[in-house]
Amino acid sequence: MIWDKITERQKGILNFTDDLNNAIGKTKVAVLGTGGNGNVLDFLVRLGYQEFQIADFDKVEESNLNRLPFFKRSAGLSKVSAWETYLKTVNPACKVIAHDVKITINNTDLVEAIVKWSDIVALCVSDLQAAFIVSRICAKLKKRMLMGPGTSNCWVITTFTHDKGETLESVMGLGTDKMELSKIKFEEILPRMVKMYYFPGRKERVYPETLAKVIKGEIAPRSCKIFVSMVNSAMSWELVKNTAVMNKLPLENTSITEFPVIQVFDPYKGSAFYWNVKTEKIGIPNWVTGKTTWETYKK
Repeated sequence: MIWDKITERQKGILNFTDDLNNAIGKTKVAVLGTGGNGNVLDFLVRLGYQEFQIADFDKVEESNLNRLPFFKRSAGLSKVSAWETYLKTVNPACKVIAHDVKITINNTDLVEAIVKWSDIVALCVSDLQAAFIVSRICAKLKKRMLMGPGTSNCWVITTFTHDKGETLESVMGLGTDKMELSKIKFEEILPRMVKMYYFPGRKERVYPETLAKVIKGEIAPRSCKIFVSMVNSAMSWELVKNTAVMNKLPLENTSITEFPVIQVFDPYKGSAFYWNVKTEKIGIPNWVTGKTTWETYKK
């Protein structure tokens, strides 16, 4: 089987036991949004994951070729169709259920069915309303959800375990968690959402005039293969860790990064740290002591 060949060389790496590889092969993953963040699919299929449900309404554009594993001839195809073909090319045994839809308040039943089917959800949408819909459904069903902003220009990831009652909306204090989705004015809260999700150094990685246009929706979010791949790596590794925990397998020398804490590696400064969205404190790990020091970040 090609799956055996795909997983063969990761055997012997810490935590990648036969038990974990087998768990990976049986884990059902929903990837909602198949653009830059959704490129995590390329990582997952090569790790041995082989059961997917994917959703996106967009088509492949030539500008997507800077980060997605497609070709010029793929331009114009639906992203989910291109992904289904790609995943099955890597591993013909993959099971892929593709939904060529935009996630809105009009198809929440479909989203709920996808989340129910899954063992874990990768939230990879760029639309704020879609992110709220997925986040609320995952919280309601107590499904683990991973999130890593693809426009962060660094390695960044967090896991929502939904076992402590904290959600994306409640922690960020947007005042929307009790509101009906149809009543939320997403265009008004987007700048607040973006600002509150600024971990140290994030906004300095995009020129101010460009950032202003992105926030206004005048241009698409900026992305680059180097940094998008870092987010994809972060999300796929976090998904592996969650797979181990969900299957009650040993997880040595690492742990899940749980929201409101975000794990960050800043390639511009070559440093790693944690950021607590709720307390706005920065956690600095010490390799000598093995402890993390938390300090209030002064903007």
